[in-house]
Amino acid sequence: MAPVLPKRRRAQDGSAAGARAPSTQPPARFPGVTIYLAEPRMGRSRRAFLTRLALSKGFCVLDEYSSEVTHVVMEQTSAMEAVCWQERQAVAAPSDWTLSKLVNMSWFTESMAAGQPVPVECRHCLEVAKPRKGAASPAWVPPYACQRLTPLTHHNASLVEALETLAEAAGFEGSEGRLLSFRKAASVLKALPSPIIALRQLQGLPYFGDHSSRVVQEMLEHGVCEEVETVRCSERYQTMKLFTQIFGVGVKTADRWYQEGLRTLDDLLKQPQKLTQQQKGLILYHHHQHNHYGDPGHPAWQNSTMDAFEKSFCIFRLPQPPRAAVEGPQRPCQAWKAVRVDLVVTPVSQFPFALLGWTGSKHFERELRWFSRKEKGLWLNSHALFDPEQKKCFRVTSEEDIFRHLGLKYIPPEQRNA
Repeated sequence: MAPVLPKRRRAQDGSAAGARAPSTQPPARFPGVTIYLAEPRMGRSRRAFLTRLALSKGFCVLDEYSSEVTHVVMEQTSAMEAVCWQERQAVAAPSDWTLSKLVNMSWFTESMAAGQPVPVECRHCLEVAKPRKGAASPAWVPPYACQRLTPLTHHNASLVEALETLAEAAGFEGSEGRLLSFRKAASVLKALPSPIIALRQLQGLPYFGDHSSRVVQEMLEHGVCEEVETVRCSERYQTMKLFTQIFGVGVKTADRWYQEGLRTLDDLLKQPQKLTQQQKGLILYHHHQHNHYGDPGHPAWQNSTMDAFEKSFCIFRLPQPPRAAVEGPQRPCQAWKAVRVDLVVTPVSQFPFALLGWTGSKHFERELRWFSRKEKGLWLNSHALFDPEQKKCFRVTSEEDIFRHLGLKYIPPEQRNA
């Protein structure tokens, strides 16, 4: 009787690109062509699919960028970004290393359709947007928010507000991908040195896909975007925005309350079991502070509950900018807002990290951590900057030291409003 051999286990797609190592690839049909699919804008799952497609057609696809690569395929990337990326990859390369051709997705798809590599033509090359008469193209914008100055007051307020509204709505629906896409596009607009007055000015800017570009185009042509206005006027958006402004209430909790039929702060106060003591105090503050300002006997003054970590120091009543006060025709916003102020206590050795972690927009802080991890291989948080290879933390005495260790130009707090 023949021995029963164990079945070979199927290769998993859990690697970074879902591709086999070069040594296990079948003999390439086109030895003069080696492809590398650059992932940043492409996404991991899409890159894995395209890698399998190319391998099935007989192309050689490498999982790591090296001197063997002849064609780097990039998606939604400008020529300037691509060149900067290539220069970073070749920092430690020998001086005689021949740089690969940087091509867009059209070359890849045409080659797959033809079943062989097609000649690289002008339409396949990544292009740099050229300034045109009447609408100068803005200066080049670095891809990471932590690499660019972003002031609080900028030149594209209405466009940014529209994109951030869609980002917020996407977050309420649990669409993290769409939220980040709109937020990144809005962040780029904030950093531009001049206003966008024509759609062609977006050419060459990072993070502007078809959807964000359509929103900008409609805003430029009509002054409003129908999609944005529909979102702002929707009951769900208004309710989710109202509930998530309560400290400690996230999207899941707000969505559950919405599904239960709750719509207003009064609805919540009628069901006190759903709220912590601090949340009750903040809601009462919203309701009555402007009528009972300075009255210690009012319930808004009687809350003393604090978090276990950051301590609630006080609540400020701040003026609300007119533009940010627009909440839709059914629920106008008042001219002030309540801001919870926390008292954060940190060891002296961690003070620069805590200061940096608490002085910047959420998007700036996220991009700073992502840059340190992806570009430098370091872990950054509000307590330390850690090198996982050398198993050590960096000693710093200021925020400037942290930026220096990351190879970044120092950005002051007032320019971190990404």
